[in-house]
Amino acid sequence: PFIVIATENPVEMEGTYPLPEAQVDRFLFKLWLDYPEQDEEVEIMRRQISGESPSIEAITNGEEILAAQKIMNLVYIDDRILKYIRDLILKTRNHPQIALGCGPRASLTLMKSSKARAAILGRSYVTPDDIRALIVPALNHRILLKPEAELEGLDSVSVLKTITEDIPIPI
Repeated sequence: PFIVIATENPVEMEGTYPLPEAQVDRFLFKLWLDYPEQDEEVEIMRRQISGESPSIEAITNGEEILAAQKIMNLVYIDDRILKYIRDLILKTRNHPQIALGCGPRASLTLMKSSKARAAILGRSYVTPDDIRALIVPALNHRILLKPEAELEGLDSVSVLKTITEDIPIPI
């Protein structure tokens, strides 16, 4: 297993170009990070002045990561939840405001990450709440809105939230 964390500059910046969809689809999540708090920003500047190097220490190792993956694989996911994921993904493919919907990799991402979330929360099964909590970070970078949707002021997050509200939660 490996983890890659990348930053994305705004497309408004000179020399910045969007990644092709095939590459974007390989990122598990797209997250937004806020600016540091005011006091934290001052502390960042102080560290720079002092030349202080941040201390880095391992918080896990390969064996622990593999063990966590085994635990995640034991988490039960009912067929109704799998069909719920399928329905959410299918809706991105035929949504009037989406030009390019999610591919099969998105289904796998939503399934595996929901199992991981359930395990982290101490459950041995996935619930619809796991799916709903992860749909935006797992799918927002995998859909491409139609230009008219963007002109209406919509973004991928709002469209995904609408899709989540439209698809019935399995019972």
